[in-house]
Amino acid sequence: MAPVEKVVGRFRPRSAGLRLWLALSFGLLAIVMVGVLSWRVERVATDKLQDDIGLRLQARALALAGRLDRGLFERLNDMRALALMPMLDEPEENEQVLRDLFDLMQLTFPDYLWIGVVGADGKVRVGSRGLLEGDDASARPWFIGGIKDLYVGDLHEALLLSKYMSGPGGEPLIVLDVAAPVHDDHGAVVGVMIAQLSWRWAEGLRQDQMRPSRANDPVEVFFLSPEGEVLMGPGDMRGTVLRTPSALAVARGERGAVLETWPDGRQYLTGYVPTEGHEAYGGLGWTVLVRKQADLAFEPVHELSRQVWVAAIVLTIMFLLLGTVMARGIGAPLHALARSAKQIQAREPGAAFPPARGYREARELTGALRSLVDDLTAHEHELTKMAEGLEQRVRERTQALSEANAQLEVLAMTDGLTGLANRRHFGDQLARATTRAAETGRPLSLVTLDIDHFKAINDQHGHPAGDVVLRRMALLLEEEVRASDLLARVGGEEFAVLAVDTGMIEASQLAERLRAAVEGAGPLPVGRTSVPVTISLGVVTRRIQAGEVTRAPEQLLAAADDALYRAKRNGRNRVEVSTGAVPDA
Repeated sequence: MAPVEKVVGRFRPRSAGLRLWLALSFGLLAIVMVGVLSWRVERVATDKLQDDIGLRLQARALALAGRLDRGLFERLNDMRALALMPMLDEPEENEQVLRDLFDLMQLTFPDYLWIGVVGADGKVRVGSRGLLEGDDASARPWFIGGIKDLYVGDLHEALLLSKYMSGPGGEPLIVLDVAAPVHDDHGAVVGVMIAQLSWRWAEGLRQDQMRPSRANDPVEVFFLSPEGEVLMGPGDMRGTVLRTPSALAVARGERGAVLETWPDGRQYLTGYVPTEGHEAYGGLGWTVLVRKQADLAFEPVHELSRQVWVAAIVLTIMFLLLGTVMARGIGAPLHALARSAKQIQAREPGAAFPPARGYREARELTGALRSLVDDLTAHEHELTKMAEGLEQRVRERTQALSEANAQLEVLAMTDGLTGLANRRHFGDQLARATTRAAETGRPLSLVTLDIDHFKAINDQHGHPAGDVVLRRMALLLEEEVRASDLLARVGGEEFAVLAVDTGMIEASQLAERLRAAVEGAGPLPVGRTSVPVTISLGVVTRRIQAGEVTRAPEQLLAAADDALYRAKRNGRNRVEVSTGAVPDA
């Protein structure tokens, strides 16, 4: 045998030794234990790390939403503070002071595009840099809402202000409105304090959130309207409506992080938070989304998984080496014992068990095997003699069992009282006969007969007398049927004859012979008296078609019984043939 084949042969289940099995068992156990433990550690650690990454994105979204809400709250407070200034009761008289104040506010917070005071009639009284003064703003949403209460309006195009300035690069001028009502000393509303913020203020907050970690942790930030429209985000997505799981979840007022597929077909880990306002300010109902590409977001997770599985492989190799050493130590005594036992079995000269050594079980096994071999040698001749005697007894018992089975088979087919075939055997033979008749096309006849007034015999003379009549009847009928016919007792006083390849005339003649034989026998002796006995018979003949085999036995019995009952109705001691019988071929 080639060296490679020899090595491979050792790993076959029937050829492997204990040492190999132990080594493989230790190795498999090590692999399973380390694998399961590593998988569990990796899953717990990665799940925790994934949750942490998602929480960090959610925290960034929450921080940005807070800054947005607080910024608008501060701008709203600016308007509320300005609205409390006494000079606003007569804004035209304090026109220059108000303009200087507005310019100072714009200098302090450049995202104020325009600040103004509007009278209760909707006319702009004073505006920063004199813009919009005298214009009618009564139809603007910020005037309608601001004259009633504090007002913060959503992003929109500044229709009035766009006549004097435009957005960067000629884009439409998009602003946020912040307004507060102005009251006089008696609490009556006399105007509205209004400021229009550039949308670049919110865009600046978004860019600030993205800028600090763009180099090593790039994220993208989105502001969505309450309808899910992208208000601020990458240029190609502005104005689109998102239907991602994060957008749908935040629309329900939820916050969290989710791994999802965006319209570009890529997977992102997205943190989502709704804006909720700040203190008395209820917020715009915007949504803040912070997303990061999944492969970048989960890069620490993948690195952790790699480290866990590298450690698992190292531990597995160490356990495999340790298991191999332990397996050789455990299996060495048993290997020597097995080799000696094989030599003894082959009756090699000088073969003997090795000295008892090693651990306790190996020593005890060596001593027990040595004693066992001695006992087996002493009893070898005795066992040989016992085996020969046992084989003889087995042959005798087998022969007796075969004879008993044959007797049981006969009993199972025979009526115990008359010795004729019983109903079960008759039914089996009738089924086989119908199948053969369907195959050959030959007619099949069935004769059923019943002892007339048999109940009266039992009632007048007793059941033992009835049994005598039945046995005598069986003998009479057996003498008249042909060798090819099957005579059976199918009921209490009912008998049947199955006649294969027999036409209607021949079957009728057979039935008439049976009737005449019983009538001609005269009164049958029963004890000290004699009992007159006659029979009524029904005959049916059919040619069985291929599609009728299954129901043919039942139909034949029913037709024969119908003819039998007709014979009884017509006076008994007669033969009736079933209507529709097939004539002889």
